[in-house]
Amino acid sequence: MILTEFKKIIIPENNKKLATIFHDMALCYAYIGHEERVRVIAYERVSKILSRMDEDIADYANNIKSLDAIEGIGESIAEKIIEFLHSGKITQYETLKKNVPFDLFELLNITGFGPATLKLLHEKFGINNKDDLIRSLQNNLIKNIKGVGEKKIENLKRALKLFKENKRILYQEALEIGDEILASIQQIEGVKHADIAGSLRRKKETIGDIDIIIEAEIKDRKNIIKTILSLQKVSKSIEAGTTKATIVLKNKNIQVDVRLVNADEYGAALLYFTGSKEHNIKLRIIARNKGFKLNEYGLFEITTGKKIAGITEASIYNALGLKYIPPELRLGKDEIENAVIQEKERV
Repeated sequence: MILTEFKKIIIPENNKKLATIFHDMALCYAYIGHEERVRVIAYERVSKILSRMDEDIADYANNIKSLDAIEGIGESIAEKIIEFLHSGKITQYETLKKNVPFDLFELLNITGFGPATLKLLHEKFGINNKDDLIRSLQNNLIKNIKGVGEKKIENLKRALKLFKENKRILYQEALEIGDEILASIQQIEGVKHADIAGSLRRKKETIGDIDIIIEAEIKDRKNIIKTILSLQKVSKSIEAGTTKATIVLKNKNIQVDVRLVNADEYGAALLYFTGSKEHNIKLRIIARNKGFKLNEYGLFEITTGKKIAGITEASIYNALGLKYIPPELRLGKDEIENAVIQEKERV
C-alpha cells in the first residue's frame, strides 16, 4: 500500500466557534424537550462536522448552495453559518439563551444532571444557576417532587459537592494515588489487565481525575465492580454499572473513572480514553480518509465493518501507517505528521 504524507490538520477559529455554538444550541433544545430531538441531532451533527473540518467554513460565506452541499449541513443551518460569518452571532442562539436557564448547563457535565432534571429544577423551584441549586440543596428545599426522590437528591448533593470541591493536583501526587488504586484493582480476581489512561497517562502537570481501563470477561465484571466499590481507599461511589464505575477516593477526594472492556477492545479503549481529544480527532480523520472508522472499540473497515485492529494501541497506529506515539506526546499538534511511516521504512 502506498502511503502519502498527511497535511497538518488545524481547525480554523470560525469552525471552532461555530461548533461550540451549535453544540450549545443542541443542549438548549434537549432542555426544551423530546419533541425537539430532530434539532438536537442536527445541531450535534453539524457541531461534530465543524470541529473536524480543517477547511475554513468562511470560504463558503457567500454561497448557501456550496454549504448545503456539505453532508450534514442543510439550508437552514447554512443560513445560520452565513449569519455568524457576517455578523459574529446567530440570532436564534441568542434568543435560545434568553429563554432557557443557560447558566445551569455547566451542570450537564456532572453525573446525575441531565436536561430533564435541569428542566424540572428550573420550573418547579425557579433554579437558574449553580448557586441557586447549591442553596436549594443545602436548605432542603427540593423535595416531594415526582422524579426527584430522596436517593436522587442525595446523589445530586454528592455529585455537586465533588464538582465544587474537586481541584486539580500536581502530577507526581496524582501518579502516586493512581498507582495505589491501580495496584489494588490489578489484584482483583478476574482482572486480566489494567492501566491508567487520561491526562495522568499523558503526564500533564496537573490532574483533575484518574481514568483506568480494565480488561475482563463479561462474567467477571459484576464482581470486579463490587470489589472496587468495597476497597478501603474508596470514599463513595457516584455511578456503578456493568461496564463502568465512577468512584471517589479518600485521598484528596479525587474521582476515578473505571471502564471494563473486552480483550480485543483494550488497546482501542486505552487510546481513546488517554486522549488528548485533539489527538484523537486527528486519528479519526486519518482513519476515515483511509476507509476506516476509529472509536473506543477498535479500528474497522467502513465498507465491511471488519475489525482491523484494537488489541493494542501500537496495532492501531501501525494500521494507520503511523509509528507508535507515546502518551505524553499526544497533544494534537504535529506529532501525528511526524509519526507517518515513510514508504522506504515499510519496505
